[in-house]
Amino acid sequence: MTTHTPGRGETLPPEISKDNSDFASFKEFAGHRGDYYGQTFLRIQQAKLPRFHLNTSALSGGFLWASLRGNWLLFWIGFATDMAAAVNFALVRKYDLAVVQAAADGKDFLVQRYDGWSDAHLQAALILFFSGRLLLGWLADRLYYHHYARWRVNRSLPSGQAIRRLGIGMLAVLFVAPLTIYRASQFAPDQRSCIKLAHTIQDGGQVPLKDRFDCWTISEFPTLVWLQRPPQYTFPRNDDGTRSIVVKEPSSRRPVNLNNWLSEHIDQRIGYMKAFYGWLFDGVTHWIRVLLNAVEAVFVGTPWIVTSLMIIMAAVKLAGSRMGVFTAAVLLYLALFGFWQTAMSTISLTVAATVICVVAGLPLGIWVAKSKVGAAVVTPMLDIMQTIPSFVYLLPAVAFFSVGKPPGILATIIFAMPPMVRLTALGIQHVPASTKEAALAFGASPSQLLLKVELPLALPSIMAGVNQVVMLSLSMVVIAAIIGAGGMGFIVVDALARTQVGRGILAGIGIALIAMMIDRVVQKVNRM
Repeated sequence: MTTHTPGRGETLPPEISKDNSDFASFKEFAGHRGDYYGQTFLRIQQAKLPRFHLNTSALSGGFLWASLRGNWLLFWIGFATDMAAAVNFALVRKYDLAVVQAAADGKDFLVQRYDGWSDAHLQAALILFFSGRLLLGWLADRLYYHHYARWRVNRSLPSGQAIRRLGIGMLAVLFVAPLTIYRASQFAPDQRSCIKLAHTIQDGGQVPLKDRFDCWTISEFPTLVWLQRPPQYTFPRNDDGTRSIVVKEPSSRRPVNLNNWLSEHIDQRIGYMKAFYGWLFDGVTHWIRVLLNAVEAVFVGTPWIVTSLMIIMAAVKLAGSRMGVFTAAVLLYLALFGFWQTAMSTISLTVAATVICVVAGLPLGIWVAKSKVGAAVVTPMLDIMQTIPSFVYLLPAVAFFSVGKPPGILATIIFAMPPMVRLTALGIQHVPASTKEAALAFGASPSQLLLKVELPLALPSIMAGVNQVVMLSLSMVVIAAIIGAGGMGFIVVDALARTQVGRGILAGIGIALIAMMIDRVVQKVNRM
């Protein structure tokens, strides 16, 4: 490791002469210790700087050296590593005090826990501090040379040393460090404790200043908005079958935070829609159940011999004999381990969801490709549908459609439809303009252009969308078992609840094999 710094009487090597035209520029840029930086920068130019060369000033001064030199990238690197080390040192102190308190309370299990945490944070603090300083010392001259290269082009950039820049760095440290270290050294109050404290203040009680300060600074984000609890609405059914709205005063006059206030409003609006528009949700559930019953009649209601032969023959016809052998092996696995009925139920749910996604997603994709309004309306919705976590889709499905297979299929549709829409639109938009112009020149109408030119040429992209829909539907159908969709997902959820690891693994392998079987067949069809 090299930390060489030339002394006052030391001469430079022959290949690094002070007569070099760049040497004066280096010294002008560096100011203090110009000879050292001139020699170092010349070595960097000539690719002769030792691999483990360290800047001892940066090594000892850390981020303060970087701020003095005006290299703010190095400043934030050094400040981040030093702050991480300081936070871990503060955690060591916090847990050491906690050990003393736990020992006084006679809680030996807490003494061991806090003692282990203290040792772990002490090790982390030492590693972060020394490795951070070594990194800063190694980067210093290399990044400072890049700073010099920019300075040669733009002389308004900082150069040399300036106490003013050190002051700016210290202000940043004073703004961040004290509160961060204080947060690490204290057991922060949780949100519930801070809400109780706020209620105490609202009731005119006395609260210690430290508790107020902790809730406002080192706990979760403080509650800034308090609102009156909304009235309670119920929707009883009258004797003639109609619904009425009954308004009741809230059970408590105590203000609530924005989260609770808005949550209660959402719950009441959902209750209103279920009470007065239940016929709409019941109709959607009915038609989904009709489709599902038709599909289950094929996969579940048919004898297993007939169903397995149909699936194997379809695989051979669409994907070849090898795929037929693999399909037979998958079906044999499901049958031998007792997953046949549940696997057929899972396939039925997947097929039903895929049919709806394709039927609804294909025209939506055409609209997005053909219309700017369609793209402006549908694209943000697709972004939301693809961004929200999969479990969140279960909430509106349960809220409006209760539990069971229909809400599971609806959640699956929301989760799996975006790729169908996007890839359909992408395929149509990528049809060559010259091809469309030729069709129009021969007198093709807009509908003929779509049906005979654009859709056939976009078919590979559309089939890729179908493949994605099938895979996403299968994954979501498994998750939808949480709300009563059944199938293979129910076995996994039940095994998880009962800690039956082996049973869950076998069911998971079955789900993976079903996915591989469907994926290979759809991919083969896409290549035809």
